[in-house]
Amino acid sequence: MDEAISRFLRHMRQVRGSAQNTIAAYHGDLRQFHHYLLQVIPRPVDPGEISGKVLVRYLEWLNAQRYRPATISRKMATLRAFLSYLREHEGSSASWSLDQLRPPSLPARRPRVLTRSELDALLSAPLEEPKPRHLRDAAILALLYSTGLRVEQVSRLDVGRVDLIRSRVMLEDRMADGLSLGRASHAIRVYLHDARPQLARDPRVKALFLNQRGERLSRQGIWLVVKRWASRAGLGHDVSPHTLRHSLAAHMLRRGESRRDVQQKLGLASPSAIRIHAQPQRPMKGIPDDG
Repeated sequence: MDEAISRFLRHMRQVRGSAQNTIAAYHGDLRQFHHYLLQVIPRPVDPGEISGKVLVRYLEWLNAQRYRPATISRKMATLRAFLSYLREHEGSSASWSLDQLRPPSLPARRPRVLTRSELDALLSAPLEEPKPRHLRDAAILALLYSTGLRVEQVSRLDVGRVDLIRSRVMLEDRMADGLSLGRASHAIRVYLHDARPQLARDPRVKALFLNQRGERLSRQGIWLVVKRWASRAGLGHDVSPHTLRHSLAAHMLRRGESRRDVQQKLGLASPSAIRIHAQPQRPMKGIPDDG
């Protein structure tokens, strides 16, 4: 068994290119599994003797040790990788199924909803030093919250999709009349007038938001914009573009708008397609209506 584990680790390092930290985690998980096998089968164990019944009992043992679900999921993933390697590369015919290594369900994580003060701190953070890139970031943050658009939708937007006269953003896939820009209208106007011309290097590029090279800002770039300014505003590490989208939905409900309104605003398949942890009956004062 020890030799099989060593061959697996060498394969993951040399063939699969796994990082050293990953290899160390694999090693620790498999050493624990081997130690467990020696207790239930008190003799040297051949990998071919690993049966489905043994795997199920090991999973039960891990649960009895009160490991967190995320830790058990990781240990199950390690075992799946190891046993799959044995089957594919060493011809193991052990009687186990990957279904018997199904990890426990993780508890649903409650999405964060920003308070009014947190939202104001985030949206105003880039404006403390109005450089071109900061003005761009302020427009991105305001747009994400005011419209509830997903990151990929914001990344795909072209300048021609923004109608500042009507304060609307036109989408390719839904709502012929577009979405209201709300409080993002001013931020986008300032960005287009004062910042985008300085970022643009090729007038043929139609993308609304540009990176430092004058190219379309990627999904990853927009994600980093949110993380950067959330950190600067002291909001912690759990703020993401989805946080703004979810916060908008919660704020709409707290203002007394219906789930149908949220569905139409966010382009959801049904009113129940987003998990809302808010009290829609209680009005939320101070949250501006972004229509």
